[in-house]
Amino acid sequence: MNIIKIIAGLSNPFKKYNNTRHNIGALFVKNLSKKFNIKLNIKNKFLGNIGIWKYNNQNIYLFVPSLYMNLNGISIRLISSFYNISYKNILIVQDDIYTNVGISRFVVSNNHYGHNGIKNIIYNFNKKCLLNRLCIGIGKPTNKHNLASYVLSEPLKEEKKLINKSINESINIVKNLIKKNISIKKI
Repeated sequence: MNIIKIIAGLSNPFKKYNNTRHNIGALFVKNLSKKFNIKLNIKNKFLGNIGIWKYNNQNIYLFVPSLYMNLNGISIRLISSFYNISYKNILIVQDDIYTNVGISRFVVSNNHYGHNGIKNIIYNFNKKCLLNRLCIGIGKPTNKHNLASYVLSEPLKEEKKLINKSINESINIVKNLIKKNISIKKI
């Protein structure tokens, strides 16, 4: 059974990216850590911030890479190698332009759908690896040529409310998956 041992929220470094659509994965991990009173600390050997969530008689590592999005796979590979955790036991939390704002979905796939963070994770692990992913919808820009500026900008006020609601609901789902030792593939 592929239970969750690492929850990695994809991100870009620096404060200017903190509240952008592309950093929704990091926002998820930070909200999860706040909800359960877990401190995220910088760990240079992993090139990111890590916290340990002691839940249901196990340690789940909460992780936010401190590299640019298109290099997040390097950080995630470092932490998984150090703790000898297979990619099968990692939940990657990402933004998703193919899902409407405020909707989250779990996916098990080796298709990156153009997401550079996912592309780098697949490259760093194995081109055929099936990644467990929580995709948090951010919607698409009206002009596909503005995709980079769209994902690197802050959501609108109403979108933020929907995204935060989706994150809170997803935190509860993840908590139950871990509590019941349910694999992402089974939901």
